Amino acid sequence: MNTCWSLRKNIILITCFVAICFLLSSCSQSNKKDSEIALNEDVFLPIQWDSAKWIGYTKDQRPEAWAARDLVRNQPPMNINTWKPTEEDLKVSRRKTHPSVLLRKGFSISKEVALAEVAVCGLGLYELYLNGEKVGDRVLDPAQTSYNKRAFYVRHDITKELRNNNSMGLMLGNGFYGQNMAFAPGLSYGKPRATLVLNILYTDGTKEQIVTDESWKAHSSPVLFDNIYHGETYDAREALSDWNSYKFDDTSWEPVEIMEAPTQNLLEQDLEPMRKIRTVKPIAVWKAERGWILDMGQNMTGWLAISVKEKEGTVVKMRFAEHLMPDKQNIDPASTGIHVTGNTQTDVYICKGNGTETWEPRFTYHAFRYVQIEGLSKTPDLSQFTGWLVRTDAERIGTFKCSDPLINKFYEVSMWTIEDNIQGLLSDCPHRERCAWMGDAYVVAEAASFNFDLKQLWQKTSADMETVLGVSKAHFKDPFPYDSRAPSNISVGKRLCLQARPDWGAATIMVPWFSYVYYGDAVIIEGAWDMMEGWMAYLDEKVQEDGIINGGFGDWCPPGGNPEMDTPPALTSTALYYQSLMSMEKMALVLDKKEAANSYAEKAKLVKTAFNKTFFKEKTKSYGSQTGNVFALYSGLVPKGLEQLVADNLANLIMKDKNGHYSTGIFGHRPLYTVLNDYGHDAVTKHLWSITDYPSLGFMTEEHDLTVWPEGVSNWDKKERYYRHSFNHPMQSGFAASFHESLGGIRPNEDYPGFKKFYLKPIFLEGLNWVEVTHKSSQGNIESSWKKEDKEIIWTISVPEQSEAFVQLPYYQNEQITLNNTSVTANVFNVLPGKHIIRISSSK
Repeated sequence: MNTCWSLRKNIILITCFVAICFLLSSCSQSNKKDSEIALNEDVFLPIQWDSAKWIGYTKDQRPEAWAARDLVRNQPPMNINTWKPTEEDLKVSRRKTHPSVLLRKGFSISKEVALAEVAVCGLGLYELYLNGEKVGDRVLDPAQTSYNKRAFYVRHDITKELRNNNSMGLMLGNGFYGQNMAFAPGLSYGKPRATLVLNILYTDGTKEQIVTDESWKAHSSPVLFDNIYHGETYDAREALSDWNSYKFDDTSWEPVEIMEAPTQNLLEQDLEPMRKIRTVKPIAVWKAERGWILDMGQNMTGWLAISVKEKEGTVVKMRFAEHLMPDKQNIDPASTGIHVTGNTQTDVYICKGNGTETWEPRFTYHAFRYVQIEGLSKTPDLSQFTGWLVRTDAERIGTFKCSDPLINKFYEVSMWTIEDNIQGLLSDCPHRERCAWMGDAYVVAEAASFNFDLKQLWQKTSADMETVLGVSKAHFKDPFPYDSRAPSNISVGKRLCLQARPDWGAATIMVPWFSYVYYGDAVIIEGAWDMMEGWMAYLDEKVQEDGIINGGFGDWCPPGGNPEMDTPPALTSTALYYQSLMSMEKMALVLDKKEAANSYAEKAKLVKTAFNKTFFKEKTKSYGSQTGNVFALYSGLVPKGLEQLVADNLANLIMKDKNGHYSTGIFGHRPLYTVLNDYGHDAVTKHLWSITDYPSLGFMTEEHDLTVWPEGVSNWDKKERYYRHSFNHPMQSGFAASFHESLGGIRPNEDYPGFKKFYLKPIFLEGLNWVEVTHKSSQGNIESSWKKEDKEIIWTISVPEQSEAFVQLPYYQNEQITLNNTSVTANVFNVLPGKHIIRISSSK
C-alpha cells in the first residue's frame, strides 16, 4: 500500500511541477516585468533522492566520563520491598551511545525565489536549522519505524527564509534508530545519519537542487550523550555559537562521512508531528537527601525545561521518576523500568557560566511526576522549571464532564494516560518499554478514537504491522507454529517479543476496523487487506481447533496481577477470533468481496457454536467469570434471548461473589460499564465508580493520588515502596469509551462509518445530575448533554449536517418522551441534523 501510494503521490507532484514549469515558460515569453509569477502556497516540488547521499560523522571525541553510563540490570520481585539484592544483581557494566553530530553546508543564491522546499530524513532524530534558526516547531522528528523496512522524510517550506547567503545545518541524535543501551545493544540500527534535498524554484523558471553529499562539513555536538530511554547530557561549554549561520568559519570542521542507506523505502510522513503540546507547571519543591525534589503535580510524558545561573562547569543532574521513596527524600525509579533499561531516566546539563542559562533536551523524553535535581548552589524557585507535555499533535476531538467530580477524575486520568503514550505510535508505557504492543492498541482504540483524531496514527500502526510480518519466531508459550503471515506481538522496531499470540494479533484486524468505523477510513482496510487475510488464514489453518483457540496472553493484568486471572485465555482468544471474523465479513463487503464475506460469516457461526458449547454454563447462565460474561456480551456471542440473564449473572458476580468489586483484566474491563448500563445494572456501575477501597478506580486516584492508570491495580501499602510495574499504561484506559458511548450515548453505526449515521443511547446514571459529552466526528460536532430536573430528564442533542441519529431509549415508554415538545410514537426514533431537545418524564 505504502509503495503504491508513494508512487501515486510522486506522479501527482511531477504533474504539478510540469504545470508550474509550463506556467513559468509562458510567463517568460510574455513581456511581464521581470517575468514574475504568483505561485500557490500549496504547490510542492517533486522530491528526487537520486543525487542525495546519506551522510554522518562517526568520529567520537567525547570525554568517556560523559559519553557512557552505567547499566545495572536485575530482576527484583514485583513487590520490591521484599528484595535483597546480591552482588551479582548489582553488577555494573558501562556502555557508550553513538555520538550526536552537527552537519552544515553554506550556499549562495543570486535570483529571486518563487518556491523553496527542503525534504529531510534524519535518523534517528534530527533538528534542521537555516541561517541560525530552527526550521519549524516539530520535535523528536521523524516518527519511529522499522528502519530497515521504511523511514520517513519530512517537508519544510523555507521560501521566505532564504537569503542571498545561506547556511543549512543538521543536528542528529540517536532516537530509536541508534538506541543501543536499553534492553540490548543489538536493538540499534546504526549510527545517526541523514539525507536531504533542497529544491529551489526561481521566478525566472529555472531551478536548483542542493543535496547532502561530500561537500557538507561535520563536527561533534555539545550533546555528549543521548538515548531515547536514558536521557541526555549537554555541555553548554562545547556549544558552538552561530554554527548554523553563513558567517561561521567551518574550515576546522571535517568532511562528512558517506553512510549506507538504512532503507531504499523513503516515505513522506503523513502522521502528525510530535510537538510540545502544553506546559505543566510544578507545584512544589523541597530539600532532598541529595539536592531537591520537584513535584510536577501530574504524571506526564515529555521533559523539563530549566533556567539556572551557576558557575562554569557546574553539573546540573536531573533524575525522573513516577514515585518517591517512602521518606520522600529520594525518588524511586523502580516503576520506570530500571530493571530492564539499566538506569534511571537522567538529564545532565553542564553550565557555561555566563549568566542565566535556559535548556531543554532535544533527543529524549521522559515519563515522570517527580524530578530529583542535584548540583544547584541554592534552593531553586518553581519559576525556574517548566514541564512540557510532548506527544504526536493529533487533534483532541472529544470531551466529557458530569456532576460527579470523581467520575470526572476517572475520565481525566484516562485521557492523560492516553496522551502520555502517543509518541509516533501508541506505546504500552512511556518509560520502561515504549513499545507498540498490539493487544494494548486493541483495548484502548475505541476510547482513544472518541477523544483524539487518530486516523493517521492508526494508518501508521497498521502499516507498521506489515513491516513485522514473519519476522519473529513462534512464541514458546503457545503450541502454534511459526508463520510468515503472522506479525509480532510488538508492531514496530526490533524489540518484537516473538510472534503475535492469537489475542494480541487480533489488532491486525481490529485496528483497521475501528479506524473505518470511527473515521470512515476505507483506505486503511484496503491497504491492510492482504495482511488481514493472511493473519486470518494462519489462524484458520494452524491455530483454531474446532472453532476454539487454546492460547494467548489472556485477560491481562486483573487486580492483583496475572496470577489472579480467573478467565481462561482460550475464552478471550476465541472471542477475539469471533470479533475478527465478524469484522472481516463487514470489511469484505466494503471492498465488494462478497465471496470472502460469506466465508467469514460461515466461520463465525461455527465459532459461536463452539464457544458456547465450550464455555457457557447453562445452569447458571454464565461464562464463569466477570470477564467471561462481559466479553461474551460485548462480542455478540451470547445465545439470542439469554443476554439479560448473562448480564444479571455478571452483576451478581460483582456485587455478591466479589463483594462489590471488579476482577476483570484489560479485555473484560474495556466493556464492563457499558454492558452493565445497557442491561439495566447502572446502579452497579455507579457503585464501582463511587468506592475507594481495593480494588477500584477510586482506590488508585483517591487513596494513592495516581494521575494516570498503572499497569495493574495492586493492594499497595503507602508506607512502603510501590511495586515495580509501570504506573502509566493506556491499556487500562479502554473502559473510558463508556463515558462517550454510554453516559453520553454516542455510538457509531458500523453500516454508516465516520458517524454519517449514529446511535444515541445514553444511560442516565443513578446519582448523576447532569452529563455533557461532545465528539467532533468527520461529519461535524456531535453533542449529547442531559440534566435531571425534578422528575424530568432534559436531554439536548446536536446532530451534524449530512448526519442522522437513531435514538434508543429502551427503558422508557413512548408516552414518557417528547422530541422538541412533540410526542413520539416509539422509544426508538430517527433524528435529523440540527439541535434537538428530548424530554423524558419520571425515572425508569
